[in-house]
Amino acid sequence: MESFGRARRIRIYVNEGDRVGLVPTHLAVMEFLRKEGAQGATAFRGLESFGAAGEVHVSHLADVAGHLPLVVEWIDQADRVERLLPRLQALVRQGFITADDTEVVLHQPRPVRALTVGVTAAEVMSRDLTTVSPETPLHRIVELLSGRSYRAVPVVERGRLVGIVTGTDLVERGGLQVRPQLLPALAATERQRHLEALAGRGARAADVMTTPPVCVAPETPLPEVAQVMVRRRLKRLPVVDPAGSLLGLVSRYDLLRSAAGGFAAPDAPAREVGLAAGAPLSSVMRRDVPTVHPGTPLSETMQAVVSTRLNLAVVVDEARRVVGLVSDTAVLERITPALRPGALRSLMLRLPFSHPRPGEAEAAAHARAHTAGELMSRDVPTARGDTALSEAIALMLKEHQKVLAVTGPDLVLAGIVDRADLLRGLVEPPTC
Repeated sequence: MESFGRARRIRIYVNEGDRVGLVPTHLAVMEFLRKEGAQGATAFRGLESFGAAGEVHVSHLADVAGHLPLVVEWIDQADRVERLLPRLQALVRQGFITADDTEVVLHQPRPVRALTVGVTAAEVMSRDLTTVSPETPLHRIVELLSGRSYRAVPVVERGRLVGIVTGTDLVERGGLQVRPQLLPALAATERQRHLEALAGRGARAADVMTTPPVCVAPETPLPEVAQVMVRRRLKRLPVVDPAGSLLGLVSRYDLLRSAAGGFAAPDAPAREVGLAAGAPLSSVMRRDVPTVHPGTPLSETMQAVVSTRLNLAVVVDEARRVVGLVSDTAVLERITPALRPGALRSLMLRLPFSHPRPGEAEAAAHARAHTAGELMSRDVPTARGDTALSEAIALMLKEHQKVLAVTGPDLVLAGIVDRADLLRGLVEPPTC
């Protein structure tokens, strides 16, 4: 049994006679969800229904053949539902759509459609994109990125892709004093202050964007897409046609999901994609893991968090067994507000955490989180070092995590991997 956890359930109520162009609405909905990488959907035919107009649709009446009620039920991760639902609403011109939270207590999927070495960027890319123009102010771009799963925005001019703005561009070239992914952890007044400071600079997308962006064609095979990402150390690649028009975006997440076959049986589909998914996790893990103990003081915990690009530290007990995880976001969310300015300076500049400003040292004495144990999350996905890459990828995606702690047979911490490590392992398998 596999637990999938919290999810969103969308129900679309239509009739057999409803159309999107020449295509039955329920088929258009199913095809849209399939192309956008939804976890899955099912269409049900009803026996009888009536709507607001009072017209009865029932299966035993000959004169309403072809107008029976249909329900398409779609259950998926909340972030994907949030991204796709507006387009789904635009697609369904007649009907009724409901949304509610649900909990999946069993997720034991059958293998997904076979993926071959001919699978291309166009088949896995996200088409529902948020774009900006070269004249878009930077503070507006930050608002678009804040709290979203994506970390970059394509810049489009007259339909052609001219650049891409990433969180790094906003910080290093735009002067933003906090990484966009950290903004949700700040108080509303703090977020507003950073946005106002950025707006005061008057910079636009054209001033900071990476141009020309590295792109791939829609027919590029997935192994080649993965190689470009690894070689150029990129998290995403725009997909463009020969005229330079933006068609979609392939992310590292999209590639890992394809390699693992979604959350399905991970080994068979991955090999057919042409990626080396059978290598053991220990062959790609990093062993220089920043670690702390539950009793480690706040200042030392912060130093461990900023010591690597992972921006986190693993909490271990005296036997080096994994007990928790402290991330940069968790630090900002859980320390007292008076300490956030100092913590943010430490996180952004990768400097030791101190209390140089008046009042911060006193605030530390009254802080509600003094140690790693009070800051940590206990929800840490782990896998043994002999786990196949494809299985590890499936676990990471299922748990919605960006890192995976690697343990030995005795459950002692041996290393850690993130999405970049896993993708590199798929592209560059060990030679030994």
